[in-house]
Amino acid sequence: MLRFLLFGCLFINFSWLQAQEVALSTLETDTFKNAVSTSAKQSKTIVNAFTQIKHIDFLSNDIESSGNLYFKSPNIIKWSYTKPYEYSVIFKDKKLFINDAGKKSDINLASNKVFKKLNDLIAKSVSGDMLDDTQFSMSFFKNDDQYIAKLSPKDQTLKNMFKQIVLSFESKKYLVSSVKLIEPSGDYTLIKFQNTSVNKPIPDAIFTH
Repeated sequence: MLRFLLFGCLFINFSWLQAQEVALSTLETDTFKNAVSTSAKQSKTIVNAFTQIKHIDFLSNDIESSGNLYFKSPNIIKWSYTKPYEYSVIFKDKKLFINDAGKKSDINLASNKVFKKLNDLIAKSVSGDMLDDTQFSMSFFKNDDQYIAKLSPKDQTLKNMFKQIVLSFESKKYLVSSVKLIEPSGDYTLIKFQNTSVNKPIPDAIFTH
């Protein structure tokens, strides 16, 4: 009897969780993708606070960090980590600029296929403008307050890095609210955005290395 009750509770809970995420119809998918594309094209700058959680199976605790993200269309990005340490990366002018607590270095993206694809991926995921990308197989869902896009890479370089990319969008503004990067091993990085500002001027000094 106890085993039956436990199974019943698990089944009810599982059904409830599943009910919260509903697949979009073809019409809903097209409407959603058009809305996201319009939002992305109108978003010339984006500034977010973010929290990043890195989950690695063999570690008992997730690694958490936070900071601010700055995006300028079409593909200038700065990730400025402030906790638990100061660290920043800037994707700009076909280069990746790194500042590790004052120790600076850079990588030429033009000569590094992996970093170039990573730059394109990050720029499009931040703006949401990756839903028509031929490099992914896609499925779309919704829950009470979000739309969810699940992307599986077709490109082998991206496949080597990510098994799946999950983008969550605010249901009214169609802005990206979180990005989950799932690695082939099952480890993942989850980035949650807060306090989003769109189309406000960003001083050039923010992107100075």
